[in-house]
Amino acid sequence: MVEIDEVIDIFDEEVELDEEDELKLAEIYRLAAKLVRLLEGVGSHELKESASLMLIREIVGEDKLLLGLASKMLQDINYGFDENEKYCS
Repeated sequence: MVEIDEVIDIFDEEVELDEEDELKLAEIYRLAAKLVRLLEGVGSHELKESASLMLIREIVGEDKLLLGLASKMLQDINYGFDENEKYCS
């Protein structure tokens, strides 16, 4: 999983983050990491899939940009492009 500092570094290049936003991002990262650990502990593969899809759906909501980003990310993971350091989607 990507470290929160790496995420903040990405935004630092483009957007000035205030202290409150940094705290929010850190909390989001902490909660996401906890959710992933909880998902890993679920015994049923079907329940893992369902819970993962529910999380994605909840995060994406009606936002078409997030839907496109999530689709592209899943496609990259599926084809193994995320492992190639030189690949940029």
